[in-house]
Amino acid sequence: MKDLKFIKYSFFLLCFFGISLFASPFGNKIIVPIIELDQDSEHYAYVPAFDLKVGESGEIVRWFDSEHSGIVAKAAVIEIQNGRAKVAFEPFVGLEQTAFPTPILMPQKNDEVIFRSFNDRAFLIAPTQDIYEKVKNAYPEIVWLHPDLFAAYLMDIGHTAPVKGDFRKICTQYAAGIIYLVNLNEGQALDCQTFRPVKKDYITGRAPIEDRMLPFFSRIGRGNQEWFSYLFNDIKTQDYYVYFDALVKGEIRDEDATFFGRITNYFLNGVKDIF
Repeated sequence: MKDLKFIKYSFFLLCFFGISLFASPFGNKIIVPIIELDQDSEHYAYVPAFDLKVGESGEIVRWFDSEHSGIVAKAAVIEIQNGRAKVAFEPFVGLEQTAFPTPILMPQKNDEVIFRSFNDRAFLIAPTQDIYEKVKNAYPEIVWLHPDLFAAYLMDIGHTAPVKGDFRKICTQYAAGIIYLVNLNEGQALDCQTFRPVKKDYITGRAPIEDRMLPFFSRIGRGNQEWFSYLFNDIKTQDYYVYFDALVKGEIRDEDATFFGRITNYFLNGVKDIF
C-alpha cells in the first residue's frame, strides 16, 4: 500500500511540474517553478533539479491570470547541488516593440521556468552527406533543419566560418533547441544557446580527409568551398574536424556579448563572473 501511495505521489509531481513521461533522445520539455531567489544577487534563482543538466537553457514565464502569460527572462542552469538547480537569468527583450513601452519584469518566486521547449528541432552539422544521413536516420523523432539554411545565412552575413553567435541566431530564427555536431569520433548534441553537451553518441565514425566538406555538409557548399576560411593559431584552417573541435573547446573565443555568450564564456572559465 505504501508503495502504491508513493507511485501515485510521484506521478502527481511529474504531472504538476510539467515533466513529460515519454522518452525523447535530447530531453523532454520540463516546466519547474522558481522556489527561491538568490539573496545575494538579483540575477540568480533556484528550481527543483529533476534531470536538468548544467548548461541547459530556457525561459522564465509568468502567468498573469488563467489565460494570459508572458516571458519574463531567459535563463540557464549554472549549478546543480542537493536536488536544486541554480539558474542565472536576464530580462527578456526578444519581443520588444519601439512603439510601446517595454515592461520591466523581474523573475519572482513561483514563476515557471521552461526548459527543452524546442529540443525536438535541431540543426545537424556533419562533414559529409553520408554521415549526415546516418545521424538523421538514427533519430527519426527529431525535426532536422537542413544545413542549407545555415550555410545560406552565413553567406548572407559574410561570415567565412560559423561562430557560436551564428548558431544562437539561426536557432532562434528557426525555433531549434539543439545543434548536433559531428566532432572527431563522436556525435555531440549541444544546447543551441550555451553549447553545453546534452547527449553524446558514437554512431558516426570519422570521414576520410578527401570527403570532408567545408565548413560542413550542405548543398550550397558542395560546388564552392572557397568561402570557408578561418585563421586559427595563425594557420588558415582547412579541415572540418580541426575547426569544430576548437570551436567547442572554446579555443575560438566566443565574442558574442549577449547573455548566452557570457554564459558560455563563464563555463569555459573565460570570465570569472557572468554579470
